Amino acid sequence: MRMIEDLLVQARTATERSSPPIRAAARMRIARVESAANLGQARITFEMALDEIRQLPGRERQILFEHAQQIAAAFAPDLLHEIPPVRRFPSDHDADTLLGIMLEHSLIDAAFDFVVQIEVPFGFPFCQAANLMRKLDGERQLTVLRCAVKAWRAPQDFELMQKHNIPQEDGYSSVIRLGHLQRDFIRIFQRQWKLIPSDDAVAVVREIVRIAMEQPDLATSAGYPDVHITSSREHVLFEVLHILRHLDATLAESLIATHPQLATAARRYPNGFETMHQESERRAEERRKQMAANGETCAGDFIMAGDPRDFARQKAMLQASREGDFGPPIDHALELYGEDTDPDSPNQALKAFWPSACSFRSTLYGAGKRLGSEATTLLERIPDDDLRLFAQIELAAAIADLPASHETSMKQRHSPPMQGRFIRPFDDLDKQG
Repeated sequence: MRMIEDLLVQARTATERSSPPIRAAARMRIARVESAANLGQARITFEMALDEIRQLPGRERQILFEHAQQIAAAFAPDLLHEIPPVRRFPSDHDADTLLGIMLEHSLIDAAFDFVVQIEVPFGFPFCQAANLMRKLDGERQLTVLRCAVKAWRAPQDFELMQKHNIPQEDGYSSVIRLGHLQRDFIRIFQRQWKLIPSDDAVAVVREIVRIAMEQPDLATSAGYPDVHITSSREHVLFEVLHILRHLDATLAESLIATHPQLATAARRYPNGFETMHQESERRAEERRKQMAANGETCAGDFIMAGDPRDFARQKAMLQASREGDFGPPIDHALELYGEDTDPDSPNQALKAFWPSACSFRSTLYGAGKRLGSEATTLLERIPDDDLRLFAQIELAAAIADLPASHETSMKQRHSPPMQGRFIRPFDDLDKQG
C-alpha cells in the first residue's frame, strides 16, 4: 500500500537523523512493519539495528537487546539465537512474553519449535503454552504437554540443575518458587491430562499430590462459588480432584477424608473443576437461550487493569476506538510527556520506553486501525521528533494490519543535585512553626 511506504520512507529519513539508541529502536520497529510486505528487507533492517545495539553502553545495550527479542519474535523468531541473552537464566515470564508475541502474529509453527527447543531447566512458558496447544493438532499438543511435564520436574532433578550450573534454592524462597511452578503446571495439566496415556497421567497426578503433601502448607485465599479454601495444600488437591476421581479414586477418597476444606469443596463440586466447568457451561447456555428469547445481543464490555491513574487513558482509548475521536487520548499522552520532561524530575530511562512514547504509539496505532490514512493529522500534535517517529511507525503497522506492538514503559527519576537549590535555614523554619 502506498500510504505504508510513504510513512516508512519518512520514518527511515527521520531515523537516520536520530541518536544511536533511538535509531536502533526505530529500525527494529520499522523492520516489523517491512515484514508485512518484504521479509528479506525486514531482516536486513533488523540486522542493522542489532549492529547498532552492539555499539551501545552496557545498560542501554541490555534493554534494547531484550526489546530486540520481542521484535524478532513478531516476524522472524529464528533470529532469536543471534541476540545475546540479557539474563543468565531466562525466566518463565520472558518465555511467556516471546511465545505470546509469536501467537499474536500467527507464527504457530515457530511458536511450537520455540517451546520444544527450550532447554530445561530454564524458564518454560506455561501460561502461553496452554494457548499454543489450542492451535495445534493432537500429536503436537501431546509434545507440548510432555515438554511442560519435563519443565515442571526439572527443578526437582538435582543432577540436571548441577549440569546447567543453576543454584538450588533453600528455605522459604524455594518453597515459594516450587509453589508457583506447581500452580503454573497444574493450569495446563488439569485441562489437558487426557492427552497422555493413563499410566503416565496417574504418575503425574500422584507426583503433584506428593509434592503438595511434602511442601509446607502456606496460607492462601482461593474463592469459588460457595467454597473458600485457605490452605495452599488443599487448594492443590482440589485443583486435581477431577483427575484423581478418574485415575485413582481410592487416593481421592483418602485425601477427602483427611482434609476438611477439600471435603467441603468436594461436597459442593464432586468432581472438582470438571463439575465447575459443567455448571458454567450450563449457566452460559441458559443465558444464551434467555437472550435469544428476549431478542438481546451481547453488547460487550471491558475490564481495565493496571495503575488506577491509567484508567482514564484506557477509557479514552476505548471510546476513541468506537467513536473515532482520538483527541482525548492524545491529550493524555501529552500529559505523560509533560511528566517525562519535567525539568525538576525528568525521566532518565531510555526515551523509546517513556510512558509518553508508549502512549503516543498506542494512540496512533488505534487511530490507524479506526481512521486509516486520516490518522496522519494526529502526528502534528506530537511535539517531540523522536516520539513522533515511533508513533508514525506504529501508524504504519496499523495500516499494514499487523497486531499491536508489545509495549513496556519505564520511569527512572533522578533528583537534581543539592547545589543551587534553595534550602531554608533551620531558624527560619522554627520561626514559622
